[in-house]
Amino acid sequence: MPIALITGAGIRLGKALAISFASKGWSVVLHYNNSKEKAEKTADIVRSYKVDAYLEQADLLNSGEIEGLFQSLQKKGIVPDLLINNAGVFPKKTFLKDLTEPLWDEVFAVNLKAQFLCSKEFTKIANQKGKIINISSFGAFAAWNGRMAYNISKNAVIQLTRSLAKELAPNIQVNCVCPGMIDFPDERNEADESMFPIQKIPAKRLAIAEDIFEAVYFFASCNDYITGQYLIVDGGFTLSSDH
Repeated sequence: MPIALITGAGIRLGKALAISFASKGWSVVLHYNNSKEKAEKTADIVRSYKVDAYLEQADLLNSGEIEGLFQSLQKKGIVPDLLINNAGVFPKKTFLKDLTEPLWDEVFAVNLKAQFLCSKEFTKIANQKGKIINISSFGAFAAWNGRMAYNISKNAVIQLTRSLAKELAPNIQVNCVCPGMIDFPDERNEADESMFPIQKIPAKRLAIAEDIFEAVYFFASCNDYITGQYLIVDGGFTLSSDH
């Protein structure tokens, strides 16, 4: 039974990915930081598919805790076949004059540095095989007002993917999915409601979690000749010149 480790697995996309992988027969390691109760509920859903669910807490701002997460798995004899670097932050709109160094550092620490560190630790326990899927964003290709740190960090994830893919070949494949705006009916926030008018999306709808899962699962299940690639799943939003 294959095992997927998903960071930020208690809520939103991470939760959806955990449940969808379980439905395909994968056991799941659910990483969380502050969302313990939600992660536990997600784990219960995962187990309902007759697969295993393992909970691991770590603050991705702390490199020692990231290292500890993987050491914990190793001590338990849990060797993930797949790492999904999903956890990320999307801070409120902050223009340059108000963009502080601590906020900049936090965005890059979670959105980029944590993916680098988790990937590095994964390679130590992966027995020279496996796959890594990094979650970026369609924001990687944009220059939204007030989202400078986010956009740059997500663009850097694509280059991280390419660099990791080259260095870890041929044993470990590394690819990237760039989701568009996803509709989570139970967890909507202000950004979901107002930031991306549906009329600007050629598909005329927001993404649903299943749209993103299908892209992630493609990379998880494809052969080892596909590596260093990114896939934008945004309903065509980035095709528009005014995105």
